Amino acid sequence: MISKPRKLSPAAILFFFYKDIKDLFIPVAIFALAVFQHAKFWTIIGLIALLVLVITGDVIAYFMFSYQLFDNEIVVKKGLFVKKVNHIPYDRIQNVTANQWFFLKPFKLEELEIETAGHSEGPEVSLVAVSVDFKNELNQYRQKVQHQEAPASDVKDSKSNIKSYSITWRELVRFSLTSPAFLSGLLVILAIYGKVQHSISQQMYDLAAQEFVHLGWIIVAVGMLLIVLVFYIVSVFVLIAKYYHFHLTFENKQFEMQYGFFKTKKTSISQSRIQAVVVKQTLLRRMLHIATVKLVIISNSKKEETEKDIIVMPVIATNKLEAFFHEFFPDIPMQSWQSTATNARTYYYDLRNALIFSLITDVLAGLFLLKISLLWLTIVVILSAAIWLIPAYLNARRADLAAISDKYVCLQNNQITSKNTYFVPKSSIQLLDRRQSIWLGKKGFAHLRLSCRSGIEERILQVKYLPQSRVDNVVSWYKKSSE
Repeated sequence: MISKPRKLSPAAILFFFYKDIKDLFIPVAIFALAVFQHAKFWTIIGLIALLVLVITGDVIAYFMFSYQLFDNEIVVKKGLFVKKVNHIPYDRIQNVTANQWFFLKPFKLEELEIETAGHSEGPEVSLVAVSVDFKNELNQYRQKVQHQEAPASDVKDSKSNIKSYSITWRELVRFSLTSPAFLSGLLVILAIYGKVQHSISQQMYDLAAQEFVHLGWIIVAVGMLLIVLVFYIVSVFVLIAKYYHFHLTFENKQFEMQYGFFKTKKTSISQSRIQAVVVKQTLLRRMLHIATVKLVIISNSKKEETEKDIIVMPVIATNKLEAFFHEFFPDIPMQSWQSTATNARTYYYDLRNALIFSLITDVLAGLFLLKISLLWLTIVVILSAAIWLIPAYLNARRADLAAISDKYVCLQNNQITSKNTYFVPKSSIQLLDRRQSIWLGKKGFAHLRLSCRSGIEERILQVKYLPQSRVDNVVSWYKKSSE
């Protein structure tokens, strides 16, 4: 069955306009500020002319854009002077993402992004304002193609094997309260300050210093803590709004996640695109015995909203992980994974390296602070030890590696203070690199680097200073041909 050629909703013109303004805003603003004092009239005329051109171009783009569903493919046509026709076979579609802002809900419209197995930077097709029913229609066409190619027994099994899971309100609150996302907001503020500090006059710095003296250091410290608290509270509400009503479904070898309050996001991911499954725990979440489950996938999108690792379960109790994996990832024998006690020499190597960097930091700080304030030097030494030694201790404690079946290897490492446990299928490994210096060889220790696809780039997973026998076991496992 072939559908008629269709147009986007007229609301697409607003999306086109917003995208053009976002792309042009910074260069146009810089140019306008540079010439405004010398040619005010012509600057205003130029901005108005540019605005008219942008709106005209967006209206033309809307009328020249069409899409059509065929039995085996979707065809998208666009362009005025240069016609572009994009043919996308249904069996090549890997990820389908639907984004629906709250102001589009009354009109039953959403933005649809379609990614294929190609390696382009971004989705092959973006339908910015289509009916919410179009995604289901597209999926029906895709399922027809899949059913034609798959054996009848597989089709029957896929229809009867629908799995779903929704997180509770309590789980969502726990996830949001234990997130370190507010630190990102503070870093953004510091980055902005770094860019504008040269434009702040010395008089303003002197005035601020005088105010600090009058207020006292205690009040200033309380004020800074309040700022951090505000960022923390805002980040909690942002995360609650982002993952509101998170629902996971697995059907026809497709994972679908639906979530969001102001912007409802529906992401469909083909099981074939999954490169690894990750269980992540920050230090606080580990203390509370909760974790987050993510997917490392092949994705063409570089948009900020599309994460490199897709969260498939924002928060889950660690005692429920095995049952969750058995339900949604039955090929991964999580029950076979048992963390091994860390060798004493692993602690020695990691802490030794961290201590060397800490001492270098202390020496450099002492050159500047010793004559200024012994108190500040002491504080820097303590902070340096914490910054270098704590992650090093966690790196050693959490480093682990083992082949848990003929098809899967488990690699566990630490990132700052987050514990990451990767379950990687042999078919996803692009490179396995065993590294060992002469000195490590004499002690019977080695490193391992594992490479797989992540987004449009390469992901390197590594563990260091593990006993050589454990590394060699995984290398031997990888060399064996899959059954």
